[in-house]
Amino acid sequence: MKPTGTDPRILSIAAEVAKSPEQNVPVILLKLKEIINITPLGSSELKKIKQDIYCYDLIQYCLLVLSQDYSRIQGGWTTISQLTQILSHCCVDLEPGEDAEEFYNELLPSAAENFLVLGRQLQTCFINAAKAEEKDELLHFFQIVTDSLFWLLGGHVELIQN
Repeated sequence: MKPTGTDPRILSIAAEVAKSPEQNVPVILLKLKEIINITPLGSSELKKIKQDIYCYDLIQYCLLVLSQDYSRIQGGWTTISQLTQILSHCCVDLEPGEDAEEFYNELLPSAAENFLVLGRQLQTCFINAAKAEEKDELLHFFQIVTDSLFWLLGGHVELIQN
């Protein structure tokens, strides 16, 4: 059931994702970052925004994008690392309501696993990188992905048991 009083910015992004070609979805999802960043941390407004993002399947879209081949995503590692931040921040302090079982048993473990896989892919790219500049950039993305994983685990310590 879709919530009443949904933030119009979330509705706009959800509509754009629904009607856009698959290759454009990752960049559209990045618009969520600005909304999250300008909303005070711990506020009731941020909780509502996270619920809206979840109810309109935008968290699930982020998860789907992160499971794709990173080399085919517009913006590459920059986009991917930002999507890990969005996903982890949306999942911490989210109240999934009637979908709680799916959220805790499927979505969260999948998110943590995807972050680990992305970290491993970044390590492989780092090892194969020839230039110091490229290695620095990959290391930066690795740090963002691992920070996102730690944020997710800090908010959902039950994931550590899995």
